[in-house]
Amino acid sequence: MYREIKVGEKSIPMLANGATPIRYRMTFGKDIISEFESVQTDTGKASSSIAELAFIMTKAAEAQSEHKAMTTLNQESFIEWLEQFEPLDLVLASEDIVNLYLGNEQTLSEAKKKAGDAVSES
Repeated sequence: MYREIKVGEKSIPMLANGATPIRYRMTFGKDIISEFESVQTDTGKASSSIAELAFIMTKAAEAQSEHKAMTTLNQESFIEWLEQFEPLDLVLASEDIVNLYLGNEQTLSEAKKKAGDAVSES
């Protein structure tokens, strides 16, 4: 699933697919599902895991749009990628990042009703 997510002042393309958890494990040596299960009590770990997940999904979107292999997944490229953001940017975007990974297309805004949308009672 592809979506652009606003992180700080930037709109960042991200792509979640079946390879996302594998690439996460290959790059960071951790299982993303186990990470999500264990972050409930550790907010520092949560923000780190979400940043790592956002990095993997951003690189996947870049690779797809540029038709390139994902060969730059390593700790150093992760740190370089993080340097473009302010400290809390990824934390504030965390709900959208996790929802993209989980395939949740829910929006936080409510649909607007049009004048003709009222249901008549019989």
